[in-house]
Amino acid sequence: MRLLTLLCLISLSIFSHAQKNDDTSSIKREHIKSISVVAPVWSGYTNTDGTGVYWDVIRAIYEPLGINVKTKNIPWNRAMKMVSEYHTYNAIIGEYITTDENLIFPSYPIDTEYMSLLSKNNSGSKFNGLASLSGKKVGWIKDYDVIALEKRNFELVEFRGIDQGIDFLNSGRIDYLIDDWDEIASAMKKNNMNSQDYTVDPMPEGKAIFAAFANDQISRELINIYNERIPVLSRSGELSKIYEKWDNAEMPEMIVNLVN
Repeated sequence: MRLLTLLCLISLSIFSHAQKNDDTSSIKREHIKSISVVAPVWSGYTNTDGTGVYWDVIRAIYEPLGINVKTKNIPWNRAMKMVSEYHTYNAIIGEYITTDENLIFPSYPIDTEYMSLLSKNNSGSKFNGLASLSGKKVGWIKDYDVIALEKRNFELVEFRGIDQGIDFLNSGRIDYLIDDWDEIASAMKKNNMNSQDYTVDPMPEGKAIFAAFANDQISRELINIYNERIPVLSRSGELSKIYEKWDNAEMPEMIVNLVN
């Protein structure tokens, strides 16, 4: 009798699990009423009032289909966990496709990011291409993947935020600080740094950055919509208007080529 009861309970558990999986896999876009997207505060990109080029692009993709876009500003590391681990939000904006996080990506990036290197003029570190980093101490924000692991011939020192990175640079703990130019310029102004004492060099290559989605069935349908809508918005000229309005992001070449 006990064995029969146990077998029934196991069968019920398997059935419930299968039914749950079937429900998840049968998600259709008409059932999706909203998408929640998270990112740190980046001026002109993801403003706290819901404006910015990234927020505008996401709205242009989803809201004409009746999917309400909900935006939230949260520091990067916490935002990443809430998308990749807890699935509290559907997507995070600003990730590289080479990440090790448990995320899935649309076909099209949202921006091309050109990072910059900050160094002290009296450090003896003169940048002349990636080979200049060999044997140096290079710093960037924790969990950023600025240079692929196989190309790192330097010691990587990660920091929590740009202000800590500036401290590391000024104290000699790192030779180069790598971050987005806007972040570097803002930090230099905030810390009253004399631009004559520092050199800012552009990274030689831009990196595609994406809206990265939680790895689940809802996200797969949201990505399908993303991939369908980007060519439509590109050919209609609506995407160009968004990027031109903000003039701080670059429409990725892959999307520009859709018009040709």
